Amino acid sequence: MARTLDDLAELSGVSRATVSRVINGGSVSPATRQRVLDVIETTNYRPNLAARNLASGRSGVVGVVMHVAAPLTFADAYFSQLLTGICDSLTSQAAGMMLWLGNRTKQETLDNILGMGMLDGIIVTADTIDDPLVDGLRASDIPLVLVGHRRADRDSSYVDVDHEAASEAITAHLVKTGRNAIYHITGRPNSVSGRDRAIGFRNAIRKAGLELDGHVIPGDYTDESGYEATKNLIASGLRFDALFCGNDNTARGAYRALSEAGRSIPDDVAVAGFDDLEFASQLGPPLTTVRQGVDEIGHEAARTLLSLLENPESGPRRVLLPTELVVRGSTTA
Repeated sequence: MARTLDDLAELSGVSRATVSRVINGGSVSPATRQRVLDVIETTNYRPNLAARNLASGRSGVVGVVMHVAAPLTFADAYFSQLLTGICDSLTSQAAGMMLWLGNRTKQETLDNILGMGMLDGIIVTADTIDDPLVDGLRASDIPLVLVGHRRADRDSSYVDVDHEAASEAITAHLVKTGRNAIYHITGRPNSVSGRDRAIGFRNAIRKAGLELDGHVIPGDYTDESGYEATKNLIASGLRFDALFCGNDNTARGAYRALSEAGRSIPDDVAVAGFDDLEFASQLGPPLTTVRQGVDEIGHEAARTLLSLLENPESGPRRVLLPTELVVRGSTTA
């Protein structure tokens, strides 16, 4: 077994400098390069994984792009669970990870990624309807898996859930509990999931024959948007007996506004969310929500990309994971 560059040089019949150039992609004749690579392979040289990856044309490094602010990535339960799932799957396959966040413009991030030339593939969150970063990555020849999908991206590999169907189901649950003045606080403007969840809400309300006009309130998936939207709704004097919030963070904000106004959950107002993040079951009362398994989405995105790298000619992989309606005390006594 070769343990050092000197061992590789002796076994290959070349200088240590030549071995180093092969490992680091320097200028070497094809015959010499192949001789060194053959020795690396036959001796199972391990201390420098880059050397072995040269033989397969792979770097062993996957890019993960979440174009949100760093504090949000690690403080927001959704992004932290998603990142945990991705990391776990990549680690299990001994793949390295390079993470890009929203500390630069999307164009700068795109230029940096495309200029590196060392990534085997990329996982990117794709929840914005018009996103030049996602568009630029899709236009490149880098293997790509989207977390989320836009309907126009028919040739992309992605992992997602059916936001529309899940939102229709949880809204129908609110109707079945006897609620007839239901409002929806949406997700981020221009987001795919926010749009689809609002569509699901509207579908369920129309099927129930309930009032819809004015019952969709803009939000942005944050606690604060849930708090402000609910506070404003209370101040308006309009009657409402249920809130379907765009996600669990929004629902947590709605809880605070209802508590300050002295309104009981679920007796006065039923509240439902989406995601089933870790804190949802710990709210008082526990939150009815849609479980989409955020960490499992991360796992599946990584597995999908690694599978795509192993079989690049097999075409786009489209994965829709199942969701589950989790009924808790925020909608039923």
